[in-house]
Amino acid sequence: MTDYSNPLFRKLDRIPGAPNFVRYNFEDLAKTLKAYVGFAKGMPTISYAQGLIIVKDLVLGITGIDQAKIAARRMKDSPSRAAIIDFIDAFCDYAAERNYQATPSYSDFVTHFAIARDLFIPVKPTLIARESGQLKPIFVFGWKSVPLTIFQRRLLMTILEDAIFSLTDFEDSDAEIVFLPEADGVRSPEIWHRGDYELLSDGELRNQLEIFLAARSSAYPIIAEWLAKKKKPEAAIVDRHDDPAQIPLHLPMPGDRRG
Repeated sequence: MTDYSNPLFRKLDRIPGAPNFVRYNFEDLAKTLKAYVGFAKGMPTISYAQGLIIVKDLVLGITGIDQAKIAARRMKDSPSRAAIIDFIDAFCDYAAERNYQATPSYSDFVTHFAIARDLFIPVKPTLIARESGQLKPIFVFGWKSVPLTIFQRRLLMTILEDAIFSLTDFEDSDAEIVFLPEADGVRSPEIWHRGDYELLSDGELRNQLEIFLAARSSAYPIIAEWLAKKKKPEAAIVDRHDDPAQIPLHLPMPGDRRG
C-alpha cells in the first residue's frame, strides 16, 4: 500500500495560486506532469512577499519612492533581501513613470476559479485600487523572468476573466499586470492589460483542466516512489561500533508503518 502520509503531499493537495498554477500547465500531459512533480519536490529559495507589501503602499500613495527604497533596505538579512531590494528599485523606476493616482479598495480581496467540484485556484491580486473612478486589479510579480508560453499567458488571462471580471463590480475594469524581468543585469517593466491575449475557448480550457487533473493524480505515486527511494539509504545505516552481521536491517517500504 502506497504511503501518502508525508507532509510533502500537502503541496499537491493545495492548488497553487493562479500565476504559479499556469507555470505548471502545458498543453502536453507529460510536460505538465513533470512540471507539477518538480513543483512538489522544490521549495522556492526567494520570496517576494515582503516586497509586495512595499509595492502596495507605494501604489496607494501611503509611502513615496524614496521611502519604499529605504523600507526595502531596512529588511532583516535573509536569502530574499538582495532580490527584494533589486525588485523594489525596479518597481520604483516604473512607478515614477507610471505616476499612480490610486486609492485603496477591497483591502484583502481574493476570489477563486473552479477546476473541478470542491477544487479551486485562489486568485489574489497584489491589490485592488480605484483609479480615475474605476476599480482596477493590479498584479505585480517579482520574477526575474517571464517564463510563460503564449498558451500559459492565455490561460492566466482566461482564469482572471472568469474569476474577477465576471463579477459585477469588475465587468468594465481593466487589469494591470506588472512583470519586471531582468536582461543583462537590468530589470525592465513588461505590462499586460485585459484584452492583450486571446482567451482560451471553452473547449481549450476544459481540455487543459483535464490535463492538469490527470497530471496531478499521476504525481502522487511518483512522489511516493521518490520519497521511498530517499528513505532506503537512511534505513540501511548502522552503528559503526556494532557488528553489521548481527543487526537485522529493516528497509521500510511504502505503506510500512512500523517504527
